[in-house]
Amino acid sequence: MTDEVTAKWRGMSRVLRLVALLAVLVMIGAACTSSSSDDESGDDEPGDTAADDSVADDPAADDPAADDPAADDGAAGDPAAGDADADDAAADDTTDDTGGGELTASARGVTPESVFIGVSMLDFEFLVESNLAPQGWGDQQLVYQTYIDDLNARGGINGRMVEAIYEFYSPLGTTEAEAACVALTEDNEVFAVLGGFLGPSEPANTCITGTQETILIGGRQTAERRAESNAPWFEIQASRDRRLDIFLSLLDSTGRLEGAQVAVVGGIATEEEFNSSGDVLRSFGVEPVLEILNDSPEGDIPAENAAWEVIAERIRQSDADTLLIIGSTSAAIRNVSLNGLDVEMWAVDSDNLNNLGESVVPDMAQGVLTVTGLTDDQIWVDPETEKCKEIFYAANPDVPNKLPSEYAEGEDQWFTPIYAFCRDVKLLELLATPAGADLTHESFAGSVTGLSEFALPGIPFASLGPDKFDAGDTFLLAEFDATASETGEIVPISDPIDVTP
Repeated sequence: MTDEVTAKWRGMSRVLRLVALLAVLVMIGAACTSSSSDDESGDDEPGDTAADDSVADDPAADDPAADDPAADDGAAGDPAAGDADADDAAADDTTDDTGGGELTASARGVTPESVFIGVSMLDFEFLVESNLAPQGWGDQQLVYQTYIDDLNARGGINGRMVEAIYEFYSPLGTTEAEAACVALTEDNEVFAVLGGFLGPSEPANTCITGTQETILIGGRQTAERRAESNAPWFEIQASRDRRLDIFLSLLDSTGRLEGAQVAVVGGIATEEEFNSSGDVLRSFGVEPVLEILNDSPEGDIPAENAAWEVIAERIRQSDADTLLIIGSTSAAIRNVSLNGLDVEMWAVDSDNLNNLGESVVPDMAQGVLTVTGLTDDQIWVDPETEKCKEIFYAANPDVPNKLPSEYAEGEDQWFTPIYAFCRDVKLLELLATPAGADLTHESFAGSVTGLSEFALPGIPFASLGPDKFDAGDTFLLAEFDATASETGEIVPISDPIDVTP
């Protein structure tokens, strides 16, 4: 049986492995979106490559305020030039609703009437058509636009209407992500981008915050990526360089660290986190018995398996009884089984553990411990999510409204964008509103001083600060249960814990 399964794995494409490793917004599972729009645009020409058919309004349109000296960036295609189709109420009122002064073209992508934002979305339509994902998330753009419409109906950002420009990207590498970055930030000159880039395309996030110097809400941060950034960047979840410390705190609180003989194996895509893992373990009083970086290409199953033949023997000789997995989760779990290692497994990345792909039989991952946020079902009934659902279903009553666990196999999983995109728009509002009339990078970033404690949909404990750029502070200890479903599930084994610093 083992030889037969191994032969099957060796025949799988590297591309499929990359998709299986995709960190999907929270959570991130495979899915699909419609490329059509349900907004009220319809003014874009079919050949418009800057805004595409998905733009709610063309930011390059003529603006009655374009002759205003304050709007000094009035080139065609520049959102700072304004939008003739902006909401009439906003166009007639250029005074900050908070009493902070006259609204002006205070920054790139900001006019007296509008704030232009970019939205990056995974091209799940391509993934599904290519048989690289089993189902979709429904119409992602419809979900985003519903929340933006609601924000505008409530007055927008201090009277400025939020205008969204949408771009899809493939997660297979950085090429399409970088093109989407340029389309949003250079061609359309938006004030901020929501969503960012996930999975193998993550390195392209610094195109937004670094090269293009544009605000980002979303994506996945590391200390190295933050160092390359020249604009404010806020992540919804906890950043990877915090997750190990949080995980070990939970393990320590349950007595699991005491006496553990820990071998650490990292993946090439998470080398930065691996390099610091030994010091983090030592801060909890645990001296790792072995530290190995698996530098085989992630998703190249024959190369991973070959490397693991050596790694497994070194683990065996080290007398380790516990394996701490930092990246390349599927490769580690698969090869612990193939090489007959008798170790407890701790996986830092729950996103990867939740998307092991076809190369891992669920039984192989039975009992793997991880740190995670609330489950999809817990998120769906969270009070903040209920507010999002009220907004969304009032506008879209025909979309399924049920627990995530009640979705059938292959059914578009609308629940993920319904709560995840609501988080993005809410955090935009929380940061941009206190900035007042003078909306700039500096005033936007300065708003974190008032966000030491807040809640987002499915994240009851969240915080930001001058030196804290990732919001998520809600975690629980969990384990993989191969019997929970056909493909297994991560099951909580502790109550949610507030890890706010």
